[in-house]
Amino acid sequence: VKALGNAMGRQVLVFNCDEGIDFKSMGRIFMGLVKCGAWGCFDEFNRLKEDQLSAISDMIQVIQAALKMEEKQVYLLGRTIDLNPSAGIFVTLNPAGKNYGGRSKLPE
Repeated sequence: VKALGNAMGRQVLVFNCDEGIDFKSMGRIFMGLVKCGAWGCFDEFNRLKEDQLSAISDMIQVIQAALKMEEKQVYLLGRTIDLNPSAGIFVTLNPAGKNYGGRSKLPE
């Protein structure tokens, strides 16, 4: 993702996810990304706590739908945010299992 973004002239910010990140912190990161039009790559997304994964995934779906529908604004964390159409959100996962400790299976 980082190499592709750089090749396309996009600013790419990489975040290493862990169990200390909650949905409000992630929401603030998302707000910054959609305002400035940067790409966010969230590495090891499945290291987030299971109870946070659903709320964070919902926010990603809202952003992706707004981008797809070419909306001018998106509603996140109780605020309406201007949406830069260059913004992008990408996640990477490592397999859940005994070889990769601390990873959760993603909810359906």
